[in-house]
This record gives sequence, structure tokens and C-alpha cells, in this order.
Amino acid sequence: MKKKIIKFITSFKIIIVLSLISLIYFAFIASSRYESTAIIGVKSTSTTTDTSSLIPIIGLTSSSKEDLMYLKEYINSYDMLTILQKDINIKAMYEGKIDYELFLKNLDVKEDFLKYYQSRIKVVYDDITGLLSIKINAFSPEDSKKIADTILKESENFINEISHKIAREQMSFAKEELEKASLELSKAQDEINKFQNTNSMLDPVSQAKTQSAIKTQIEEKIIAKEVELATLNSYLNSNTPQVKALKSELDALKSQLKKEANKLTSKDKNDKLNYLAIDFSNLSFKLKFAEDAYKLALASYEKSRLEANKKLKQVIIISSPVLSEIAIYPNVIYDVFSVFFILTLVFGIIKFTYSIIEEHRY
Repeated sequence: MKKKIIKFITSFKIIIVLSLISLIYFAFIASSRYESTAIIGVKSTSTTTDTSSLIPIIGLTSSSKEDLMYLKEYINSYDMLTILQKDINIKAMYEGKIDYELFLKNLDVKEDFLKYYQSRIKVVYDDITGLLSIKINAFSPEDSKKIADTILKESENFINEISHKIAREQMSFAKEELEKASLELSKAQDEINKFQNTNSMLDPVSQAKTQSAIKTQIEEKIIAKEVELATLNSYLNSNTPQVKALKSELDALKSQLKKEANKLTSKDKNDKLNYLAIDFSNLSFKLKFAEDAYKLALASYEKSRLEANKKLKQVIIISSPVLSEIAIYPNVIYDVFSVFFILTLVFGIIKFTYSIIEEHRY
């Protein structure tokens, strides 16, 4: 009897018998599974890029492909499974069904539950179309569609949360920059006010220009008077009243010219317009820079604030899940032939190993 059993096990008949058992299981015993398919993409609602904003510098935006890859991992995650369990009690959809994978797993154990869930969904990103295909199979058409619909709804929430999280980070950054710019602007304004009060002068640059214009006018008058004096000296004595008066007027103009020149330039830095004008120009440039930085920071903050409150990206459903009318699992022919080939391979290895042992026994 023992020899007959060993002979049977080591014969190819065992493969035939096991294949027939698998055929009976897949064809008549295993619970049928139905599949629902959804095809989705992600589209950004932002169509313009504001180059005057600080937002592009931050670099926190993500592409549609990145969003879909994140979404793919999220759909396969335990977080998604937890939501499915909470919203539609997905475990009840699996329990009590005849499935050899269910027989090998305990759905009360998180790890087994997640692995079984992952074995019942297939999420594939298509590099050519840039779309995500989600296939869900369950033991009834209604269950597979319900799972697919819930996944799509949570996918929309997930994409919105990603984009809003990015927008909130952008807004936080923009707010910090706005506060810094506001502080710098306030400091620059205080320095200008302090300078004007200390020197009792509103704008040294404008005053220097006015002073320079006065000096130029005096120089022009001096030149005219010198020409007039040279003309008088050509036909009058230098002691004549006209000549003396003109010389006195010329001396007064030169004296005034010296005073005006001293106001403009001097080695004394404290009270001369040239030094004050340079200091004021530096302060004015600093104030202008602070104002421009403040305007840019304010525009960035307003932009990020608006984007944080609107729908930045949305999931586009290219193909909605529908109720399947035909069970596509188990695929009897494929599954039976798979079992047959695997058993044949294992049988060949065992047979080969057994023959080697037999040859070396004697």
C-alpha cells in the first residue's frame, strides 16, 4: 500500500488530479468577483504665473504626475483602507466569501487586512496619457462600484488637501516675508525722518540743485559784469564813478559766489550740502528698496491668501466606475493552467531530485 502511494505521488497522475481539483474549485466553488474601473487625472485650476510674486521662488508646487503618484500610494495605504472601513464597512464585503486568499489571511489583523485589500485593487499610472487607472474587484458588482466611488471621493479630498497644504505653506512664508518687509520699511522711514529733523532739511538733494542753480546765475552775472568793466576801462579812467561802482558790484557778486560755493561743498561733513545730499540719497534709496520689497511681499501674501481659499487642483474623472454585469474573477482557464504549470514545475524539480538520490543510493 505504501509503495502504491509513493508510486502515485511520484507519477504525473498527481498533477492531473490536483489540476482537476483546482478546476472544480475555480469553476464551481470559488466566489465570483466583479470589477469596477475608474480612470482619473489631476488638473490645476491655476492658469497663470505671477512673475511679480514671491510664490514661484518658493518652489512648492507639484506637477500632475507627482500628484497622481502620491495618490497611487495613498490609495494603496492603510489610511485609505481605514476610511473605506469607516464609510462603507469594506471588511463586511469580504468576510464569508469563498476565496483561497481569504482562507490564508485573518482580516482582524491589520497587516493581513491591508494585504488582502491591496490584492483586490490595481492602481496603474500611464506615462503616455498621464492618467491613473484604478481597478477594484469585489464579490458583487454593487460592492466593487461602491468601493470605487468612495476611493474617487477620497482621492478628490486628498488632492485638495495636498494643494491647500502647499498653499498654506506658501501663505505662511509670504506672511513672514511681509512682516520682515514691513519692519524694514518702518526702519527706513524712521531713518529718513530722523535725518530731516536733525538737519532741519526736507530734501538736501533738491536744495543742493537749487543752490547750484543760484551759483550758476551768480557766475553768469560775474562774467557779464567783467565784460562790462573791460568795456568801460577801454575808454574811461579807472577812478571814474562808473568804473568804481561796477568794481564794487563785481566784488559783491564774487563774495556772494564764494558764500554760495561754501554752502555746497566743504571739507566739513556736518553742515555741507554735498555730504548731506549723499547721505540723503543713500537713505532715499534704502527707503525705495524697502517700499518695493514691501509691495512685492504684500502682492505675494494676497496671492497666496486667495489661493489658500480656492480649489487649486481637481481630480478629473475620465471614466466613471459602473456596475459590472459579468464576473471576471476567477479566470478559470487562466487560473487552472497557472496551477497546472506551477505543479508541473514543482513535480519536475522533485522528480529530478528523487532520481539523483536513487542513483547515488547504490
